[in-house]
Amino acid sequence: MEVRGTKLFIEYISRKLNLSEEERPVLGNWGQVGTTLGSLSLKLNLMDMDKINNLLEIQEQSGGLFGDVAIELGYLDAMQVESLLKIQTWSRRGEILHRLLLSKKINTDQYRELVSKVYFF
Repeated sequence: MEVRGTKLFIEYISRKLNLSEEERPVLGNWGQVGTTLGSLSLKLNLMDMDKINNLLEIQEQSGGLFGDVAIELGYLDAMQVESLLKIQTWSRRGEILHRLLLSKKINTDQYRELVSKVYFF
C-alpha cells in the first residue's frame, strides 16, 4: 500500500511541477533507512531492541509482516501499526520533497506549499 501511495504522490508532484520523466524524483537506495516500522517503533519508544529482535526472529520464521507479528505478540495494537504506517508514508514523501529542494527543482516557497500534500494527499 505504501509503495503505491508514494508512487501516486510522485506522479502528483511531477504533474504539478511539470517535470519530465528524467526530472521525476525517486527514493534513493537508502530511502527506507529510519522509516521501517521497527526503526519508527524504536525512535518513538514503542518497543525496545529486545522486543524488536525477538519480533524479527519470529517474522523470519513465519514470513509475516512486521506489523502483523507485532500485533500477534502484543507489542503493538492495530491503531499503533496503522499510525506507524502513516508516519512511514509521510516520511518517505517528505524525502521526495527534500530531494526536489536540494536538486533546485523547487524553491522554498514551493516546498512550503507542497509539504501539506505529504499529509493530505
